[in-house]
Amino acid sequence: MRTPFVLLIAAAAACSSDSTGSSTTTTTLNADVAAVAADAAAEDVDVMAGMNGLTGTIAFGAAVLDPDDLPPGPGNTAGCGFGGGRFTCPPNTANGLTITRTLTFFDELDATQTAYDADLTARIDLEATLAGDVTRGPWTATISRSRDFSFTGLLGAETTRTVNGMAASENSRARFTDRGPNRNYTMTSTATVEDVVVPVAADTPPWPLSGTVTREFVVTIGDQSPVMRTVVITFDGTATPPATVNGEPFTINLAERRAFRR
Repeated sequence: MRTPFVLLIAAAAACSSDSTGSSTTTTTLNADVAAVAADAAAEDVDVMAGMNGLTGTIAFGAAVLDPDDLPPGPGNTAGCGFGGGRFTCPPNTANGLTITRTLTFFDELDATQTAYDADLTARIDLEATLAGDVTRGPWTATISRSRDFSFTGLLGAETTRTVNGMAASENSRARFTDRGPNRNYTMTSTATVEDVVVPVAADTPPWPLSGTVTREFVVTIGDQSPVMRTVVITFDGTATPPATVNGEPFTINLAERRAFRR
């Protein structure tokens, strides 16, 4: 699924002109794009850790919730209806977000299953949409994000799982209030999740061990011509993986959902 990622950032732009072809500087623009990518990536990891479309494994401003407080794992289809080979779940509210999701379980022969089996399920396909209001430090937003993830490596006693797929967002509105005057952007992007390896043990932090998430942004500032930004996050088993925005180095803090220039 390749849904366009749209972000509308409402505010008045200012700063000096440069290669962006607008009144917002490259330095500020890259930092704002990194902030949006960091929040989305932290949410990606939250969804990957639960493997069921729900969030709550990672708490904003904290490291990881106590295992006893985590949402149920991949077999959590309570209240979901089974039909057409998949579970379709009613909306659920958590952390200020409304979550809708579908789950499909497969055995090692790629046949669909009518229930998750910790020993026999080999793959899970997940489609999830999360929508609601968030506040992330200097910016607030109304977000609507969708994900289409495939989890593999699940058969038998697993120590890790691998995630591939797409992530996107639409009709998000946010206000940045730091680094000078408020900024006004329109952003569209698609995200590709490639070979992200996630640890399984409940007492292990969910930070991916390897793999990448790449987000391709098209940014329009006011009535200026669009500019491109590519964000690449390379996971390394820590809560602070490295990232680049058009080659400029940043660090992503997954626990705090923030980005810092290196």
